[in-house]
Order: sequence, then C-alpha cells, then structure tokens
Amino acid sequence: MILRNGLGFSQWRVRVVGRRPPSGHKSSSLRLILKKKLLYPVVAGVAALSLVGGTAAVVALDTNEVTLSVDGAAESVSTREDTVGALLAERGITVGEHDVVLPGAEAELADGLEIVVDYARPLTLTLDGEERVIWTTGKTVEEALAALKLGDADSKVSASRSAAIGREGMTLEVVTAKDVSLVIAGENKSVRIAGTVGDALAAAGVTLDDDDVVTPAASELLAPGMEIKVVSVETKESAKEVEIPFEKKSVESEDLDKGKKKVTTKGVVGLKKETYSEIFHDGQLVETKLLNSQVVKEPVDEVTTVGTREKKKPAPAPAAPTEADDSAGNENLTPATGNSCKASYYWDPQPTANGERFNPNALTAAHKSLPFNSRVKVTNPSNGKSVVVRINDRGPYVAGRCLDLSRAAMAAIGGTSAGVITVNWEVIG
Repeated sequence: MILRNGLGFSQWRVRVVGRRPPSGHKSSSLRLILKKKLLYPVVAGVAALSLVGGTAAVVALDTNEVTLSVDGAAESVSTREDTVGALLAERGITVGEHDVVLPGAEAELADGLEIVVDYARPLTLTLDGEERVIWTTGKTVEEALAALKLGDADSKVSASRSAAIGREGMTLEVVTAKDVSLVIAGENKSVRIAGTVGDALAAAGVTLDDDDVVTPAASELLAPGMEIKVVSVETKESAKEVEIPFEKKSVESEDLDKGKKKVTTKGVVGLKKETYSEIFHDGQLVETKLLNSQVVKEPVDEVTTVGTREKKKPAPAPAAPTEADDSAGNENLTPATGNSCKASYYWDPQPTANGERFNPNALTAAHKSLPFNSRVKVTNPSNGKSVVVRINDRGPYVAGRCLDLSRAAMAAIGGTSAGVITVNWEVIG
C-alpha cells in the first residue's frame, strides 16, 4: 500500500508484511522486502496500524546501491529508481543508438548491480585502401583494432596504438600484413609485411639499381599471395673489328680488244670497328644494340677493264733477228732523248692487245697509251745501245715502268741479264 503522511511528506513506497507464520513455516506470506530499510515513526494522523491476524505494518523507503561506470569512470550511486534507463535519466546520461549500456535500459535495479555505459566513437577507417566509417566503443586505437580483429602487430597503423580516441572520433589508416613471395635470380623467398612492393623488398634486404626490373611496380600495394619478381639488369659494352667487303666494278676501254677483260685495280677489303651495348637479365644476354661504327680502313673497289676495240688482222711478223744481228743493225743509231723510265721485257707467246700473236723474237714493245704501230727508239744509257721497236701491246701495269720490251728488243740493248733497266726513249714514227 502507499501511504501519505498528514504533514505533506514525500510519497513513500512501502510493502505490507503479513502475519508471521509459525516457526519453521516456509510459505510465501507477505513480508517487507527492502535492501535497506528506513523506518519512520507513524505520524499523529496515523497513530497505529491495524493488526490483522498478528501481521505488523511497517512503512519503509526502498533504495539501491549500484556501481555506475561511464566510459571507464566508475562511481557508487544510491538510487530509488527501478530500472537502468530510469537511473541514467536521473543522472542526465543520454545514450545514442551506437552506445553500449549493460545491462540494458529495461533491466531492473538491484543492490550491488554494476552498470556499464560505453560511448561509441565514429572511426573513419581506411583499410588496405578502402575507406569506411565504423562505430567503436574502444577508447584507444589498440582497443578499437582488437574489437575489429585487426590487432596484428605486423600491420601498419597511421597512429600510435596507445593513442586515445575521443568522443568526436578519429581518422585511421590500417594496412594489413600480407604473406608474399619474392623471386630473385630464380630463388624464392617468403616475406610477411604490410605496405607496398617496395616495403617487401626493403624488408628482404634487396637493394635495386636504377635499371633493375621489378614486377609488379615498387609502388603497388601488396596483396595476399602476391609473387614479386626482381630481374637484375646489367649493361656492358663490347667492341669488335668487322671486314668491309669491296665492290666490283667494270669499265670499258677501247685500248683492249673486244671480248677481253683485265683486272686493272685489285680489290682490297676494308675494316671497321663496331661498339655494342649488351644487356643481361640475371646474367643472361637478352639484347644487343649497335652503339657506334667507325671505319678504320676504307675498302678498295676491284676494277675490271672490258675491251671494246675491234680486232685487226695481224701484220706479218718480220724475220726474227738474233741478238747479234739486232746489236749490229742498231750500232749506228743515235741515242734516244726526251723521256726516261724503267723498262722490263716479256716472252710469253700470247695474243697482244692489237690482236697479233706475240713473237718474243720480234722488235716490239708494250706501252699503256701510245698508238699501236708507233715506232719508238729505246736507248740503254749504261752501254749506249739503242733499238727501234714497234708498239703492239698494252702495259706494263707496274708503277714506275713505261715500256715492256720483247725479249729480242731487250737483248738488243743488252738488258736481259738485269731484267728491268732504266732506258731513254722517244717516239720516231
């Protein structure tokens, strides 16, 4: 029953306790249930309570002693409220939809009850590059990570793990650790680390040169099971000498009979120095580039003279003179003047440039440019002997020589034993 005193006292809450049962009786008779009992005298308006069946009425006021912890700050509270929610309202504590109250707001209060209120904080979390907002009751970064099962010590966290999270929340970036494998020079190595490919390489003690190749790129974020390949790139220079082939050319000449060919300039190979850049991947040559080519010696083209002159019928060969006859027949010749050069002689019986068949016993000679059948006086200045020869062939093609005499002509001036002699010569017809 609820009683009010006649003097305007506050409302009291009381429970009426029935008659005390006999000793040892275990019935659920009405009794006064109080955690703490404050007994008040009955005021004059209510001098006595009626006794029914031996039961006494007592006026009492109910209070509960509880422990209230708000965001980790605990205090003992004495309250007459019935529920957790009513107590929080009494204390002016407002909770939001993300806050945690244990036990719940509808729970009845009892003496000694522990009530916990944890305020939720908004955590703007970027996890492995993906941003989201999470509400957490963790008061430190470490508590929040543990609640989210992100407490791996190998993960990277943008703030100190012991940093406090205020009611206003915070922004946090977490990069979780990944198990990845490195392939370096064909060998595998496992690494567990958070961050980028570059972080994994640094953790493995890999130092890269500027030209080394890393796949994926060093700036790429790690992913579970990622395989990172490192290719060591080395560049070397090498040089070698290479022959330059000569070209072959043909020129036409009226100084040579049609159908005849003669190599007038012998071909000579040239030489060049080539410098190469050689690129090696993990010690294996994968690419060669030509950097420079320098000619050391130019090639000399081979020139073949092709005759275009129409052949003439050969003149009848004169009687072959003997060496004695030639000497005797030319004793009265005056020495030749005007030109001086080296003269050689030949005796091979082969066709001459003017179409005759060469006669080594005739007084003939070869000259590179004098018209055929020109008559030339030739003098050996060492003995004064002279001979007159007829030009019927071309040559000689040896530097410093201008005449190639027949054997008979060379014998006439006494030069066969020497082979090559200095002569004076002049054209006389």
